[in-house]
Amino acid sequence: MYANRLACRSCGSQFPLELQYACPHCGGILEVKYDYDALAQDGRLTLPELPGLWKYLPLLPLQQEENIVSLGEGGTPLLRCQRMADIYGAQIEWYIKAEHLNPSGSFKDRPSSVGVSAAKEAGAEKVVIASSGNAAAATAAYSARAGMECVVFVPESTDPGKVIQAASYGATVIPVTGNYSHSYDMADLCAKRFGWPNITSTFLNPYTVEADKTVAYEIFEQLGGRFPDVVIIPIASGPLMIGAYKGFDELRHLGRVPAQQPLPAMVGVQSEQCMPITRAYLNGDAQVHCWDGTISTIAGGISDPLVGYENDGTLTLQTARASGGMMLCLTEGEIWQATQMVETKVGYYCEPTSATAIGAVSKLWNEGFLKKGATVVSVLTGHGFKYTGRRCNILQPISKVEQLEILLKKTQ
Repeated sequence: MYANRLACRSCGSQFPLELQYACPHCGGILEVKYDYDALAQDGRLTLPELPGLWKYLPLLPLQQEENIVSLGEGGTPLLRCQRMADIYGAQIEWYIKAEHLNPSGSFKDRPSSVGVSAAKEAGAEKVVIASSGNAAAATAAYSARAGMECVVFVPESTDPGKVIQAASYGATVIPVTGNYSHSYDMADLCAKRFGWPNITSTFLNPYTVEADKTVAYEIFEQLGGRFPDVVIIPIASGPLMIGAYKGFDELRHLGRVPAQQPLPAMVGVQSEQCMPITRAYLNGDAQVHCWDGTISTIAGGISDPLVGYENDGTLTLQTARASGGMMLCLTEGEIWQATQMVETKVGYYCEPTSATAIGAVSKLWNEGFLKKGATVVSVLTGHGFKYTGRRCNILQPISKVEQLEILLKKTQ
């Protein structure tokens, strides 16, 4: 509605709103721009009659309401988790943004809804995506809703739960040898050769990143019209961080908070098994370099080595620093411990990738980054059914109540 152009984040060149994935002049990352003056004069940031995140249509890159493709995404709970804060000894006001409760089970429903809607508005009948799993399932679901064909490239190591989910929606799911970057290249080649809109939700598609702003809008509303002090997000390449930070910035720019109100500090979390952005942060580097080591992690959703698109990581690094935030990593043991913590102490079933935003709190508090009384939001990005590698202690079947008494004694 008020989106009016694309602009290069590097050289500033501007382009019309069309399916374009990189600046033709310098290869830089493209961003959607808006006519904020006209929006401010209108005064309506929301259209409550529209479903889910689409109530924020004035701040999303779609021109015609009839092109919306929705499954009811957005509007996820913001849950206070004081019990975990007490266990960690963290004297903070801590919330979970439950993005795993979106229709297909992850935050990727937001960019997929906007990306597929933009493709529909452009007249597309088929889309392509590269994904480590969650975006594959989400894009397949929204393509099914729109009546579009969907081609998905996933790393051969992708969790079977995610592959089955995407295929169940009718998508053509194609495993690719090697890591996620190989799948990314395959989708890019197909988009260029066949003209299919590429819905890959890194920074490649400028429209999908805009959807992530709506997480910030919702957090702001759910906190009663205030910003949190810190937002913690699992990071692969980082569009959720950049999108959410832009969302908070827009709210301030449009006068929803005082102009002097600080924006939240954005904290990104990676696995130590694949941490190209965290490595650059810890080393004090200005640029992110791809991760060339062997990757073996239970946090498969953030195992992106950034081969060939390192600038994505550099943008995320810059945003973390500019916001007063940081990047950090967790060990495999810390990730698994955090997964069990959120499941047994909060009651949310989550994949290990999501739990990195929980485990980070303990480190941030112990290192003094989180201050007493700070309002902290951890974004839980994916549902537990996305991860099939867990092993649980299930008791043996019984047929008599006497056996129950014996089993209960064993578990005490």
